Amino acid sequence: MRRRPVLRGLTALLVVVPAVLAAAPPARAEEGYGATVSAIDDAFDQQVVRIQPGQSVEWTMDGRADHTVTADDGSWDSGRLTPGGGFEQTFTKPGVYPYYCRYHGSPGAGMIGTVLVGNVDLPGPSGDVGPGREPPPTRYAPTVRVPQDFATIQEGVDHARPGGLVLIAPGVYHESVSVTTPYLTIRGVDRNRTILDGDLTKGNGIAVFDADGVSIQNLTARRFALNGFYWNDVHGYWGSYLTAYDNGDYGIFAFGSDYGQFDHSYASGSPDSGFYIGQCDPCHALITDVISTDNAAGFSGTNAGGDLAIVNSEWTGNLAGIVPNTLDSEAGPPQHDILIAGNDVHDNNNRSAPTLALTYPSFGIGILVTGGRDDQVTGNLVEDQRTYGIVVLPMLDRNLWTTSGNAVTANVVHRSGLADLALGAPSAGGDCFAGNQHVTSQPPAIELLYPCSGFRPFPGGGGSMAPTLEALTRYLDAQDGTFPHGDWRTQPAPPPQPSMPGNPANAPPNPAVPGENVPQTFRIRPIEEIRSTTGQTVPKEIAVLGMPLATSWWSLLLGLYGYILPFVLYASWVAIAMWDLIRQESSSITHRARWMLVVLAVPFVGPLLYFGFGRSPIPRQLRLVLTVGAIAIYAVFLLLGVLLGG
Repeated sequence: MRRRPVLRGLTALLVVVPAVLAAAPPARAEEGYGATVSAIDDAFDQQVVRIQPGQSVEWTMDGRADHTVTADDGSWDSGRLTPGGGFEQTFTKPGVYPYYCRYHGSPGAGMIGTVLVGNVDLPGPSGDVGPGREPPPTRYAPTVRVPQDFATIQEGVDHARPGGLVLIAPGVYHESVSVTTPYLTIRGVDRNRTILDGDLTKGNGIAVFDADGVSIQNLTARRFALNGFYWNDVHGYWGSYLTAYDNGDYGIFAFGSDYGQFDHSYASGSPDSGFYIGQCDPCHALITDVISTDNAAGFSGTNAGGDLAIVNSEWTGNLAGIVPNTLDSEAGPPQHDILIAGNDVHDNNNRSAPTLALTYPSFGIGILVTGGRDDQVTGNLVEDQRTYGIVVLPMLDRNLWTTSGNAVTANVVHRSGLADLALGAPSAGGDCFAGNQHVTSQPPAIELLYPCSGFRPFPGGGGSMAPTLEALTRYLDAQDGTFPHGDWRTQPAPPPQPSMPGNPANAPPNPAVPGENVPQTFRIRPIEEIRSTTGQTVPKEIAVLGMPLATSWWSLLLGLYGYILPFVLYASWVAIAMWDLIRQESSSITHRARWMLVVLAVPFVGPLLYFGFGRSPIPRQLRLVLTVGAIAIYAVFLLLGVLLGG
């Protein structure tokens, strides 16, 4: 997820809120005041602004990641800007002033923008650089060796040609590498001893900007302030036999890119997620045979959809396991059409994992689909999750993203703290559960209420508010910053990982040619091939109507009131309204029958309409106490929960 959370009113209490609820201010250009540009993740909005000489441009940091605003020629630089920060630069002379973010771009590529000062023309595009516009090379280019030919990896990459190999000898390289040359293969001789180290200050280990077909193999990236390995806005990418640990955002990360693959890789110690593929539609991407542990989320993918498969991998020891999600802060919502299959998901209850307040609500969940549509979750083994094994929940950002069309089938889910399977309300209809081996669910009898075939009792949606409110209580718990979590800078190093087969120094280049060798075809391993963990490692939580009792007292207060009171009020309103109409013998049958239909047919609002406009003989003061007063008391208790929670 890539959005800074802000709570906006009590409406946020109705659904999961691990997302920004307030819209970022739009960029504007006003004569006499210069212009304002919003830096989101990972783009400048707007990319081009025009001002007059002597005016200023203000950049506001409205995303969740850190950014910089850096002139292409280095003449001005904001330095590191954290979320909520800002930077202002005055331009006194007419001209064209291109700039970029040092963490998410390079001059002319990635996260870039342009300031036009005066009546100058915007330069036209040049060259063939850009996603989908770079033809694959027809032959191999010469190999560049580091440090034999060039002392640094960056120098080696800058001198390599498309189709070539940058071969890196064992050693610790204290540098951050930007790649803008397409169809390179960047490979370490030894996965465990060829290491890029960010010294806790450098942005990305290796970042590929607008360069199609770049493969990165057999390397380790650690202790970078942002990401270990990063592809941005490319057509064709491949990360294989990579280790990324103790990085400040993501481990292995592809954004706005398609035709890619991550395989035989390991990610740990990331406060967002170990693996990320997002803002792609269709993605045409594959994650297979990876291990993700000790991260906030094993996988996160915002607005990813269309031919994305997450298969045959292990997700363990994270705060949460696999978390595809929908947000308005990135292009192309909602998330949709992901295949999650053949995975071993277990023990994702790690309170010591590096975690942000944004991700804490997903604690203890094995597979979590938030705001997604038409995902397939099938054939996974999910065990020993502290809250839910597999859960489908709505998402509230600028819009409410309800779920629909998600199929949870043929999974084996054991020993979950609250429920093995869950569907959170509200949902839009079409979510279904079938053929799963499970014991508990929320709502109960989930496969009977929401089947994948035959008669569907609730075709228009539904679900239980308990999973939704349970996540909300954790969101509130996290707002004061005292929720349990670790620091990405101090997480343990992973054990040695297998290097790529054969002799890496002798293998030819292997660029990521879209549709040819990425993504590769795959076989989903049968669930019988996944070794189950043994024993009861997660205690069964005591719950009332699906709300856990073993939490703080205010969480229990919020849970019981948030979940039970609305239904109690609604039942009371309906019963009183019906009784009141029955006893009005002086009114016509037609009048009473009409209002009975309104009360029964219009959920929640029907009784309120009757009490307000149905000429009820109940004294006005009592009707106000029954309706407005009850709603006000409900709001007070929820507000107390918010305040006491942080």
